[in-house]
Amino acid sequence: MILNKTKKYSNHTLIIVGLFFLISCGQNTQKTTIDTADLTESEQNIIEEIDKVIHDMPPPTEIPFLLKETGADFNTKLINKLGSADGYTTERDKAALNAGVYATDIGYLSSYEQVENALDYLEACQKLAESIGAGSVFNVELMSRFEQNLSNTDSLINIVNEVMVSAETNLENSDKLTSVALTLVGSYVEGMYLATQVIDTYPDNLLPADAKNLVLQPLVKMILDQEQPLLDVIALMKDLPEDQTINLMIEELSILRILYQEDLRELGDEIEKNDGSFQLKPSMIRNIIIEVARIRGDIVA
Repeated sequence: MILNKTKKYSNHTLIIVGLFFLISCGQNTQKTTIDTADLTESEQNIIEEIDKVIHDMPPPTEIPFLLKETGADFNTKLINKLGSADGYTTERDKAALNAGVYATDIGYLSSYEQVENALDYLEACQKLAESIGAGSVFNVELMSRFEQNLSNTDSLINIVNEVMVSAETNLENSDKLTSVALTLVGSYVEGMYLATQVIDTYPDNLLPADAKNLVLQPLVKMILDQEQPLLDVIALMKDLPEDQTINLMIEELSILRILYQEDLRELGDEIEKNDGSFQLKPSMIRNIIIEVARIRGDIVA
């Protein structure tokens, strides 16, 4: 079922539904309860690692919020092309990776109140969800319940939990666990891409250099803080059944790990001992910007 495009769904709804892949419990500390009795030990370990990735990743609205706070205008060139969605549906791994990409793009669109575009991307997410066996979480009743509870945060979290239980109860085989894990990889990379590209494309004439560095500093810091989620994602990939996509993602993400552990190690030390004179600058993460763009390019190609 393709959702009818309508303006009645708020941005809050779009963010939550579009990111259902990424928030097992709306970023709270409780885990969803699923019956793991029929899962192998390896599959149970993968589910635990998925929970850890979700816990360590920033909340779904954090990156879009920081992007908008920089004062940068909405840039449609940063998000993945909507027309590419149909091409991803023919290959499960590609569909899973780009489901995460599009879900993160919905957060970016929604933060800039691009409601109609966000609905289009929600439809793309739905197509990809169907192609990896998770399309059943979308239904009219669910959307109606979201609309009726927009002012009640607790109710929204409960509904999100129900969505994830519905999705996770169908994950009794390693193929679907792989799809969920790859969706998280796509989301992680796209979040990093949006943040690094806002830094890289921020207009030079908008602010004086010192003021520009000050505005972008929270984004630079947020990117530096993504080392632990990166390590979590790599560990998750290594525990999945090997295939060409998994091996490629491990190889690509390991390049970022090396950059964090070598290029940025001294930068982390400088932040820790900062006496007030040290200032984070976009140029300090230049290699991360380049590598994230390359990896993301491979995913959306």
